Amino acid sequence: MNQAVASNGLQGRRLLLAALSIYVGMICANLDMVILQNALPSLGRELHLDSADAVWVVTLYMLVMLILLLPLSSLSDRIGYKRTYLWGFGLFTLASLGCGLAPGFAALQVGRGLQGVGAAAMMCSTTSLIRLVYPRERMARAIAANATVVALSLAAGPSLAALVLLHLSWHWLFWLNVPLGLFAMTIGYRALPDNAVQLPLRLTRGALREWRGAVAQIDAASLVLSSVFFVLLLLGSDHISANPLLGALVLAVAGVFGWGFVRRERHTAQPMLPMDLLAKREYALTIATSFTSFAAQGAAFVALPFYLQHHLGLALSTSALVMTAWPAALAVAAPIAARISQRIAIAKVCAMGLAMLSAGLVILALDWLAPVPEALAMPLALCGAGFGLFQAPNNYLIIAAAPAERSGAVGGLRAVTRVFGQMTGAALVGLLFAVGTGHATDGSIPGLWAAALLAAAGAYASVSRRA
Repeated sequence: MNQAVASNGLQGRRLLLAALSIYVGMICANLDMVILQNALPSLGRELHLDSADAVWVVTLYMLVMLILLLPLSSLSDRIGYKRTYLWGFGLFTLASLGCGLAPGFAALQVGRGLQGVGAAAMMCSTTSLIRLVYPRERMARAIAANATVVALSLAAGPSLAALVLLHLSWHWLFWLNVPLGLFAMTIGYRALPDNAVQLPLRLTRGALREWRGAVAQIDAASLVLSSVFFVLLLLGSDHISANPLLGALVLAVAGVFGWGFVRRERHTAQPMLPMDLLAKREYALTIATSFTSFAAQGAAFVALPFYLQHHLGLALSTSALVMTAWPAALAVAAPIAARISQRIAIAKVCAMGLAMLSAGLVILALDWLAPVPEALAMPLALCGAGFGLFQAPNNYLIIAAAPAERSGAVGGLRAVTRVFGQMTGAALVGLLFAVGTGHATDGSIPGLWAAALLAAAGAYASVSRRA
């Protein structure tokens, strides 16, 4: 398909199939960031791992994604979004099969790393594909639907994992990706549109030369600086709870590499970061608001299982059932947000959503409803509704501000902001656990307070916008 046809979007059955392929991919890639959290104890027992090693099954996946999201986003603008997405999905599916069959921890980590590579390719090309797939008049609703799918995947992950683990082993958390991946790739190969710079799928000599030329355009120094920044950031966050001085030193060094990366990007002809957009105050505030929202969600999702299961003593099944109030309310609120945003300034809608998220977390942190566990569904529903009210309009601002030819880079920035925010929130709660007496129950309520403050900060940043 030529670019003229793709730019006008798809119609009918092909539009439905293309959208289905994209949304299934987003569900798989985002679920795998959070779905293993409840499985870590049983996985650790079976593979004879201590808690610190078991956590790396989750951490490695997110780290690989963080490192590769920006360079793969830049690459997708050159080699084509459809190819980036399908190659990434293929690798993710094969790696999921390998993770489920892994005989030990080393093999599992190799599989998780490859999953992270595939997921990064999928995530960075989704925004661009949405712009190619949907007609212009349906773009706002499409972005809202994508935001809803991503947020629901992240919110429902812990509950879904708990339900699966009640009946099946942790291996099935990986194997479920295989039929979904095969289905989505099959319909995506037929339905997803090509864009003008699409390179051939068949790896002929000429195609390989074109691929090498596209890869060579990525600035190697920026790639090294960003990779070291994310690795040190993760290591510093991981060590700060056990050894605050060492952790702070590693984070300081990470900051130096991060500063060097941004400085390098400002002087690079084809930067991985859309520096021209980030230089605009309104756009920078939109990205900052997105970061704080996902940091709040990341902190809440780490603190909530400990609060429900350890602090309140709820069973795993009861905890999972109560937590479904969050994704259920989110699913209802997100479509409503798209309609409200047509009548009220988007910045105000986003601020209202984050204020609701903060209020729900404050109610939980006050521990008022501890004697009646069933009532906890109400503040959790308030959290989900607030997050749903925020995400769709804010994502529209991020995407709509960028020209179509920059959508790959913007998609990567959006995904990095999401993953980076979740990691930051999770690390903050880990530090609060360590500050207590060493028991997770001592950090769950402070963790909820931290999540509430992050959401409130995001609401303030959103109010500061004029959009």
